[in-house]
Amino acid sequence: MSIVIYHNPDCGTSRTVLAIIEAAGETPEIIPYLETGWTRPQLLGLFAAAGLTPRTALRATKSPAEELGLLDPSVDDETLLAAMLEHPVLVNRPIVCSPKGVRLCRPSEAVLDLLDRVPPGPMVKEDGTSVTDPKGDTLSDTPNVEERHFHPIDTDRLLSPDLATHAPRILLLYGSLRERSFSRLMTEEAARILTRLGAETRTFCPSGLPLPDDAEADHPKVQELRDFVTWSEGTVWCSPERHGAMSGIMKTQIDWIPLSLGGVRPTQGKTLAVMQVSGGSQSFNAVNQLRILGRWMRLLTIPNQSSTPKAFLEFGEAGRMKPSPFYDRMVDVMEELMKFTL
Repeated sequence: MSIVIYHNPDCGTSRTVLAIIEAAGETPEIIPYLETGWTRPQLLGLFAAAGLTPRTALRATKSPAEELGLLDPSVDDETLLAAMLEHPVLVNRPIVCSPKGVRLCRPSEAVLDLLDRVPPGPMVKEDGTSVTDPKGDTLSDTPNVEERHFHPIDTDRLLSPDLATHAPRILLLYGSLRERSFSRLMTEEAARILTRLGAETRTFCPSGLPLPDDAEADHPKVQELRDFVTWSEGTVWCSPERHGAMSGIMKTQIDWIPLSLGGVRPTQGKTLAVMQVSGGSQSFNAVNQLRILGRWMRLLTIPNQSSTPKAFLEFGEAGRMKPSPFYDRMVDVMEELMKFTL
């Protein structure tokens, strides 16, 4: 098998690729391009065969690319090509040619696709990262998954996604039916902040919601809850702490939210903020349980949280929360929820 490697002996990746080729029993032609330099037809031919452009083949680090102003996206391919001819180190390495194709072998295991056989394992890179396991199987070998399910990273879609034209949709759940429910009052305060931050909010009233398995899923309150969950893009759960745990009313609402609804997971990938109110000293039992449930529901639970002790002291007669560090924490939690949801 005829293999050519454009090699930089000072590059760890290039050394690893050469070692893999030799371990596979091949004796490649080694071209020290830093010494020989490049020709324009040579670079154009290699780039075309490897599916590269001067921009994608540019070595941005450990090269004079930044010093020469080549990292500016407005620099055209002709300018890049001319710089590569003058400074060979600007071409990323190593480029390997074999009868199976041409490739810029970064990461180094990319060279395995160009070989007739995988070298015996285990093989490791200079930094200790495994290339093949003890049986010689590649760590990128996924026989149980069809190749069509893998796609190259699309930076345009990743960095410039289609943005929603509507306000972020946040659903708020609370866990008490008392006339003066502090978990409800807390969610009302949270909804006010979220609205001021640009969100659209809906709050579910759990009154009339049956116990799980005590009614069919077509019960009107169950359908209302599930419709709200499907509509939402983020969620706030606020429970009182009762007997050292979240309330049964809070758990009932969550239990009626299925992991799958018509083939769609209504909560997966959506954001969640957790809060609790307590009648006594500060505790985190309820929010810790809510976090476990959020993970089970495949929600992205934000790091921040709110726990308000002696809630009866934090709200005035009109049901509004008084200014305090606990109020500030609730505001912080809602700000973070908005950032994660956006």
